[in-house]
Amino acid sequence: MSPLPPLTSDELSALRGRLDVVDTELQKLLQERFAIAEVIGKTKGPNEPIIRPDREVEVIANRLVALEGAMPPATLVHIWRVLIGSSCAVQRPFQVHAAGSIEAARYLYGPVDMMRWPTASAAVAALAERPDDVAVVPDADRWWMKPFTAHVFARVPLSSGARVTILGGSRVGASRGAQALVVRAGMLHEIEVADLTDADEVLGRYAPSPFTIPVAQ
Repeated sequence: MSPLPPLTSDELSALRGRLDVVDTELQKLLQERFAIAEVIGKTKGPNEPIIRPDREVEVIANRLVALEGAMPPATLVHIWRVLIGSSCAVQRPFQVHAAGSIEAARYLYGPVDMMRWPTASAAVAALAERPDDVAVVPDADRWWMKPFTAHVFARVPLSSGARVTILGGSRVGASRGAQALVVRAGMLHEIEVADLTDADEVLGRYAPSPFTIPVAQ
């Protein structure tokens, strides 16, 4: 593709002026979105889930289908993940518990209050006393072999080839997705719900992730 001819100073000024108008309108729409989320939160009972995993996957998937132009998909996903997480926090404050690097957790939840734990097991265990919180953990230190009361509601691939698991406390919504994370012979396995057996220890269900989290290599 041939490069466009250079813009004159007047043309650049006009485009920057248009960006200012777009930014102003974007902020108005975002403020309206958060105002609506706040009202919705006030109508929910104390035990009604604020975080709804399957709805979140649906929203992201729909935005990706509608994506056009120069915006990178990873940018679009990050923007919507931050919007969703922050909107949930407006409805009812919650904390994200992350093990090791918090890079993936920040991509998923942005500025939501976050706590880093030395091990995945510790991050997951923290949810026992925090029913509205979530944990974002790697497949490390066999966290699934220790007692915990949380449930898995998402598995998201990283650009490094690894995956993170997202778990919720007792007041976080469960997923009805087509995949399940199970323990077989002490090891994690991702399987289709239709292939579950009576011997499987099911840690939770989830919908396939429509995106991959970019992480430093």
